[in-house]
Amino acid sequence: MKITTWQAGGLHSIHSTFGLPRANLEKRRNENRYQRGFIGILVLGILFVISTLVISSPKTLFLSDNGTWIIARNLVSGRGYSACDTAYFPVCETASQATAMREPVPVLLMAAAMSIFPSPYSGIIVQGLLYLGTALVLYATWKEKNRHTALLAALLWTISLPVLTEINNDSGELAAAFFLSLGLFQLRKGWQGSNRRERILAGLFMGLASLSRTVLLGVAVGLGVAFLIQGLWTTSFNKRKQISHALMFLLTVGLVFAPWLIRNTLVFGQPVLGSTLTGYNVFRMNSILASDTYYPHYVGAEEGFIAVQKLIAATPLSGLGNEAQMQDLYMQAGLQIVRQHPLQYIGLSLYRFLVLWFNASVKDAYHMSTGLKDVLTVFQQAFLLLAVGIVGLTKFRKNWVLLLILILGSGAYMAIGAQLRYLVDFMPAVVILAAQAIPTWKSMMRWRTRMRTISG
Repeated sequence: MKITTWQAGGLHSIHSTFGLPRANLEKRRNENRYQRGFIGILVLGILFVISTLVISSPKTLFLSDNGTWIIARNLVSGRGYSACDTAYFPVCETASQATAMREPVPVLLMAAAMSIFPSPYSGIIVQGLLYLGTALVLYATWKEKNRHTALLAALLWTISLPVLTEINNDSGELAAAFFLSLGLFQLRKGWQGSNRRERILAGLFMGLASLSRTVLLGVAVGLGVAFLIQGLWTTSFNKRKQISHALMFLLTVGLVFAPWLIRNTLVFGQPVLGSTLTGYNVFRMNSILASDTYYPHYVGAEEGFIAVQKLIAATPLSGLGNEAQMQDLYMQAGLQIVRQHPLQYIGLSLYRFLVLWFNASVKDAYHMSTGLKDVLTVFQQAFLLLAVGIVGLTKFRKNWVLLLILILGSGAYMAIGAQLRYLVDFMPAVVILAAQAIPTWKSMMRWRTRMRTISG
């Protein structure tokens, strides 16, 4: 009996001695497998960027009069932060062309690229680096917690058709998504507010995201307020620390955003919080509420131009010397329409959820036919939305920060105007949530075995 006990103990000792290295070896193999997978994803992303460069022509790139490229070109050529888009600001050719149509971070990135290489191809390279950088940050954010989720999030971002479409678009979505992902990286490291440095860095990156797309300023402030409420309600011993870190986050966001607000105030003679296109969009996207044949749909450029011309015909523009004053005109007219049709406005805002997620009626607004890419995009978006819904219902407490970002951002766009490319601003949060709904191969096999056992 003693021999048996000794033998059993000896066997247990051997397993303990050799089992740990074997477990470490298996862990390293898994890590290497995930690393190789991520390298494959990066290679795929690089191929997408190269293909965009190959199929693009400098003559057809970044032609918008209100895009970041045209503002960067004026900045580099010594004409200052300026642009003239008569479709939006009809008197800009004879008035001040100082602009705030686009936020500064994407413009400065384009200007830096233009200073190195003046071709629009340099703009695509900047966009490509932001696209690839976001995939890298997404993987780095979650690899310590769950490599499976990290790899899937990076993959979902890399193959997202709305994201890929933005590589040759200069409206700032990819810059916003990149800095949002960096903000999430810092928040993930200090999710519960235990580290002041992480919250300051998170505030820095969220501030830069806000300077890429203004809607993220509201998201950042909303997050800061949520962190503050969380600190006030907590009964833990570090209550004061959580409150101070929430305030530090809000202060950092404010300090990063402040120079843009100060610049706009000095240039336009009045505060302009974000983009001067906001008022234009409030008017254009809600102008259909006053129509006798109203039905909810996306308001295209042609229909918007007609609405703007009617407004201009009824309003003297002689006193409008800059964009801020024009924005006030649009904003007042748009809000007046909303106040006159409150129920229809609520219905239109709810309809914009479909526009934001699926680009509903956008193609029709521009008299374009639906192609294979559009169909694939709808299926891809439906999968992401379903996955986000599952995670939101089953893992809310774990992911409340990501869900709050989506709620605040989506709500802002639904209230003003939406289309699918705007969702790219928040796509890092979308893919992280969606990745958590996709089970690992091992868990799928365990579920299959369990089902066989039950049925047998």
